Amino acid sequence: MKYIIRMFLFDTKMSFRSFMGGYIAIFPIVLLLLLRFFIPSMEDTSITIAAVSEGPHAVPQKMLDSLDKYADVRQYKSIEKMEQKLRGAGSAEGLYYDPERGQYVSVMERNIQDNTVFSMSSQLIRQFYFQEKYPDAGKVNTFIYGVPPELENRTTISPVATIGGSVFIIFMVIIGAFIIGLGVVNDKECGTDRAFLVSPISKSDYYIGKSIFPFLVTAGYTIIALLILGLMHVNILQIYLLVILSFSITLLMGLLIGAVAGNENEAVGIGKLLSMIMMLSILGGTLLPDVWQWVVWWTPFFWLYSILEQILTLTATWVDVIWKSAVMVGICWIYFLLLRKKIVSGLS
Repeated sequence: MKYIIRMFLFDTKMSFRSFMGGYIAIFPIVLLLLLRFFIPSMEDTSITIAAVSEGPHAVPQKMLDSLDKYADVRQYKSIEKMEQKLRGAGSAEGLYYDPERGQYVSVMERNIQDNTVFSMSSQLIRQFYFQEKYPDAGKVNTFIYGVPPELENRTTISPVATIGGSVFIIFMVIIGAFIIGLGVVNDKECGTDRAFLVSPISKSDYYIGKSIFPFLVTAGYTIIALLILGLMHVNILQIYLLVILSFSITLLMGLLIGAVAGNENEAVGIGKLLSMIMMLSILGGTLLPDVWQWVVWWTPFFWLYSILEQILTLTATWVDVIWKSAVMVGICWIYFLLLRKKIVSGLS
């Protein structure tokens, strides 16, 4: 065990001395922040009304309660504070009461003088008074703020978060493979692998030690991704079981890169070529109809993406996780058996 720990510490130190160390530390976080930027917020997915709630220009509470059914109502103490909201980022409508004219005033954000479009708050107020004056009359406009019965089972999670989260975890699986592959290639170039041959470290200690750091990187960034993308309500146990089992892909790709590549440039090229398989899998899983998805069944990335998407949309059962994970690991094992001679000879 002590040799495995030594190998892990040595490999971690060497990784951060190279370009890969900085890449691992910076790029995944940047990618996550970009994904988070494109996830719609509350103000993007509903009407936001900035209403004055105090003083002579206050909108009555009865009206605010009525508007709150259909919009995200934000209350401000004065017209000046309401206007500050309209100058900020996002999309909002201002609303206040004019006591001199005896009517409500709706202010559209960044409005131009010749804009003749009715604001949403003005339409809601018109409907409110019409229903109050003619309670038995049919509605002129119907504003639906619930979910239609045919869409009750649809997930409320943003597709950017679910698809982006799935792709990001797969991306980290590939990053882990790069770490292993480049580590093996660097040991070849520097002659470190020959030094290990005369040391007490066995081959199993060597490869297990090299696997710990990429596994920790993948596991660590998985929880960071769930936090940043707002997916902490998913089944964490299912996610981490899949992360553990998907390490079979990381090992297969990493050992193949290390065995075939003779230098770092070749390792990066081979890694990019293998990464294209990931893109084919994701395109197949998202664009192809169900009857044609068998075209990409041969790649383990398809099964990984498929079950990740189910977990992140809260539709996965343990049966789904187990059988799809078993298929993923089985495919990796088949590829390893087919490439075993090439990998063993390249690593010897």
